[in-house]
Amino acid sequence: MALPNSNQGMYGGQYGSAQAAPAAAQAPAGAVAAPVVRGFRVLVRRTGTPEQMIQAFSSLSFLKMAQDAADPQTLLVLNIESRDISQNPYLFSIAYFRRNGIDVLYSVLPNMSPKVRKLEVIKYIFNLLTLSTELQVVDMRHLYQFLEATLSDMNEYVSGDYQKLFSLYDSLQGEMAAMKKKVKDLSDASETLSKDNYDLKARNDELTLRLQSLERYSDSVLAVKIQQWLAEHNGEINLSEFAKVHGVSEARVEQVLNSMVSEGYLETRT
Repeated sequence: MALPNSNQGMYGGQYGSAQAAPAAAQAPAGAVAAPVVRGFRVLVRRTGTPEQMIQAFSSLSFLKMAQDAADPQTLLVLNIESRDISQNPYLFSIAYFRRNGIDVLYSVLPNMSPKVRKLEVIKYIFNLLTLSTELQVVDMRHLYQFLEATLSDMNEYVSGDYQKLFSLYDSLQGEMAAMKKKVKDLSDASETLSKDNYDLKARNDELTLRLQSLERYSDSVLAVKIQQWLAEHNGEINLSEFAKVHGVSEARVEQVLNSMVSEGYLETRT
């Protein structure tokens, strides 16, 4: 297993540097951008041997471990989280467990938050410290300072995101209020249209009934009715009474009467 044996990152970045590897600037168009390599140090005093450390971490099968060829007392622990299309480590971390401290190098992808990535790596390193509690003594003073600096960075990061979140929330609240008003306006308009539609339907039904009443008799049938009426009423006709009885308008009765007179079916009295 080939592992780095110095404080150089896999992509050429110096330990602790936030600069991307020089190779990234020369990468051809369309190539995957090289990650940035960063790092930090945790002060510990190791009391166990590299072999004991390997045994302590053996339950984590995804780790690659080896003793440093330049310093056999240094244990290198490699965690490859993802690889590029050439199968080279892309998202990774390397922990150098030395006798007087742990040096950690980790990659940060171009689209990744450096502060969030650092927290992920710190959580991972703390898990390794938990597994090797009996083999290492942590410098608590340094650890407190380290955690304080990390939390301060995260507070700045979270505060910025918090402000963005509230700004977005306020914007959405305004949009929601506007949408609620539109819904209310549409609801009121729908209610008004429903009422108008009901009134129009009632009016339509009324007109339909009136039309049906007007078309109840044809002119010829109405003429026969008029003749029967005259025969039963001594040759006299009361237009309003006749119209009411037969469900027709007085104007139509008068129209049919005039037609009957002009055609010679009836004669007017002088």
